[in-house]
Amino acid sequence: MVRVYNDSSKFYNYLPIFGTKNFLSTKSKEYGWFKDDNFILPFYIDRRFIFSKLVFTTETLVINKKCKKKELSFLEQVVNISKSFNIDFIGQPFASAVFNTVPEKATYIPWGSYVVDLTQDQEILFKNIHSKHRNVIRKAMKSGILIKEVTNVKLIFDILKNTMVRLNRSYPSLNELEKIMPFSKFYVAFKDDVPQGCAVLPYNKLGVYYLYGGSIQKPFTGSLNLMHYTAMLDFKSIGVLQYDFMGARLNVSPGSKLEGIQRFKKRFGGKLRTGFLWKYEFRPYKVKSIYFIQKFIYCLQNKKYVGDAIDQELFRYV
Repeated sequence: MVRVYNDSSKFYNYLPIFGTKNFLSTKSKEYGWFKDDNFILPFYIDRRFIFSKLVFTTETLVINKKCKKKELSFLEQVVNISKSFNIDFIGQPFASAVFNTVPEKATYIPWGSYVVDLTQDQEILFKNIHSKHRNVIRKAMKSGILIKEVTNVKLIFDILKNTMVRLNRSYPSLNELEKIMPFSKFYVAFKDDVPQGCAVLPYNKLGVYYLYGGSIQKPFTGSLNLMHYTAMLDFKSIGVLQYDFMGARLNVSPGSKLEGIQRFKKRFGGKLRTGFLWKYEFRPYKVKSIYFIQKFIYCLQNKKYVGDAIDQELFRYV
């Protein structure tokens, strides 16, 4: 039977960083873990004005691998329990949350994430990187690109803000970055003391996640590739098991910006985990209201609201 836990001390070792109290408490005062004998699913609840949603920060975490086939039943129970939380909907999970299955009546899309195994020898790790990535990494090294781990949160914020404004996307607040700093590493690539790009990487022993990234409009060739490779070696050296690039769309249009992003992630030699990304509506009229308000706000800013990744993918096939 699935229960909701407010304390994770008895199963902490199963939790990636996004499933820990340290991270969940930065997102909301309401958080916890759905759990039975076979599975764990961390969540938090976001309440704003008259609207509320529940968000999963990982996929279903498997305790008993012999019972994987029971995951659907687990998720159906999770949905039923969630109804009692007085929420409007279950929102899109984190991009690294690749579910093996989805509950009935959920809205979902195929989804994946590229994950690099950091337990490999360094030689194999580099060999598995695509030759074009390897070449520009070598070029960046020879050209004096410096990769630094920094504690200057304002620098990271400015790079992310400038990037996301340019791409018409949202960006984390300075306060949010400060909250996750105790369990994250912030990397910046420099060319002649000029920042080329950055990466925000929350982690624990189970894995590190490329949560946020940004760059100047035309970063020096190979600087961002070298930044990720350097980070991989650093995390490998302290025993972190894997490097997750946080989400991959399985169907992208040839020549699109998304295709370029997917190719960049893929060429680091990670394995593509595939499954689903899903959400679930309890009060459809409230969800429509939220969508209308967000669309109106974007319109006032002369921007186009395109919804979350699930909305975007579904819209492509309408």
